[in-house]
Amino acid sequence: MTFYSADPVRFYGVSHVTDTLSSKHPEVGARMSVGDEDYIWVYNTGADAQIPPGYGAVLSGVTGYSVTVSSTSSADFLVGVCKHATITTGAYGWLVTKGFAPVEMGADYSAAAGSLLELSDDGTFDIVSNTTGNVGACGKAMEAIASGASGSAFIKCI
Repeated sequence: MTFYSADPVRFYGVSHVTDTLSSKHPEVGARMSVGDEDYIWVYNTGADAQIPPGYGAVLSGVTGYSVTVSSTSSADFLVGVCKHATITTGAYGWLVTKGFAPVEMGADYSAAAGSLLELSDDGTFDIVSNTTGNVGACGKAMEAIASGASGSAFIKCI
């Protein structure tokens, strides 16, 4: 049986993180799908700020797909969520842009199952407030998530 696909050849999986790019790595901003999840390849430019699993990242400036966890509650939009392996400072890695991923709730926030989520401070999440409406909604809690804890969510980035 012959199998044909238009998928790009991948030399590394979605948990791959590297400090140095080679010819086998995708270009920053490249996208791929694995199963029902979409990913984007980014560079973590955050000053001494790792992106651990469950944390969201935002653009760090106007430098393409350079990201950081330094977000401000209700004031930034989500580029993606780290799902598999911590993306260290100065490293490249994959972020989930659509699909199921763990999310880390902020220290003062909790979510009921089904709550709409928005990006909070420093890559954590909180529920969409009545004052901001659901303009900043980037996910939905799939289970109850306690304050400062992580839980499953469906993520959909811009």
